[in-house]
Amino acid sequence: MKIPTGHPLLDKFLNGGYEKGIITTIYGPSGSGKTNLCLLPLIWAAGHGKKIIYIDTEGSFSVERLKQITRHYKRVLENTLFFKPTNFEEQKKVFKDVRKVINKKIGLIIVDTISMLYRLELGQTKEIYEVNSTLGQQISYLMAIARKYKLPVLIANQVYADFKEKDKVNMVGGDLLKNGSKCLIELKSYKNGVREAYLRKHRSLPERKIKFKIINKGITSL
Repeated sequence: MKIPTGHPLLDKFLNGGYEKGIITTIYGPSGSGKTNLCLLPLIWAAGHGKKIIYIDTEGSFSVERLKQITRHYKRVLENTLFFKPTNFEEQKKVFKDVRKVINKKIGLIIVDTISMLYRLELGQTKEIYEVNSTLGQQISYLMAIARKYKLPVLIANQVYADFKEKDKVNMVGGDLLKNGSKCLIELKSYKNGVREAYLRKHRSLPERKIKFKIINKGITSL
């Protein structure tokens, strides 16, 4: 089963929407559209009576942007439970708290992004194994919640440049996110505001890509 992405273009791209019971990770550079793609299913879910858990680690959630996309922004805010950790230790606690508040009323979990506070923590500690272990545990929490409650979990993730291949980017968290996610969507930015979504991994669909632009009302096809 799936839930709509919040836009017909993306629904067609994913053959109906985001799958329930799994993690979908959307990754790409800053400004490529990750948060916008998170807002669209958030709006859809809230409009259909679902409660949403939104974990915002970057402070990128904007009420003003939400107002541009939907006039029903108040309903969205009322149906969304926000967590806003400011360091990796707080993020660790948030994932434990999420397991306590999850119930059958929750229809979607969004994490935007999974990697920012993780990267900051890596830059401040020598305990790299412990930090990686904690991130792996957080992903395991999300996987278990998705399966148990048959929820779609949408994760936004950052990237970093590949020094060997300049045109290639790597997803932060590497195999932890790749193995934990059953669906991987890479976003790219081009000139004139054009974005590209590339389906890198899916349980039942082949690799494919679409181009779109971000507009006041959300996104539009090209």
